[in-house]
Amino acid sequence: MRLALPLSLLLTTAMPVWADMPAPQGHVLLTLGGAVTETNLPARGENDGGLLGYLEVQHDGAAGLDAAMLDGLEQVEITITYGPEDNQRDIAFSGPRLSDVMVLAGAEGKTAKPMAMDGYQAEITWDSITAHQPIVATHADGAPMGIGGYGPTMIVFPPIDDEDLAQEQAGQQVWALAYIAVE
Repeated sequence: MRLALPLSLLLTTAMPVWADMPAPQGHVLLTLGGAVTETNLPARGENDGGLLGYLEVQHDGAAGLDAAMLDGLEQVEITITYGPEDNQRDIAFSGPRLSDVMVLAGAEGKTAKPMAMDGYQAEITWDSITAHQPIVATHADGAPMGIGGYGPTMIVFPPIDDEDLAQEQAGQQVWALAYIAVE
């Protein structure tokens, strides 16, 4: 005796499920390239121009995230004392966890190399990302961060008491963040 399976069951089990990353609808605030498996932006060559061209960024495809995509992830607020040495104040930064952004781009378990618009780059291992839970801040004191300040995005770590680790993380708190190379 043969059992007949409904066509809908056969189709859902026989065909792979494609979960493409949606295309950004607004301006891309942050791009993740390199060892990412989820992409929505085409490859970049060495002569492609723009900010990423200025930064000499090349990739085989990348995850481009706009404000709505970043805001759609769980939001976390971290208040730290920040600013120029002679004018520091407490600022409440908010945005998604860096780990969530990397998982969205298919970069779980990888090292992040955030790069600022001026070319400054840091390196954050996955172990540090999961242990310390930095965020990709998109807002400061409730307002979107614009270019010319700390924005459009910034890596922000929660405050800690370990002075040596705090100093290391201070160098990883990249502001004016535009690109994260993933390795």
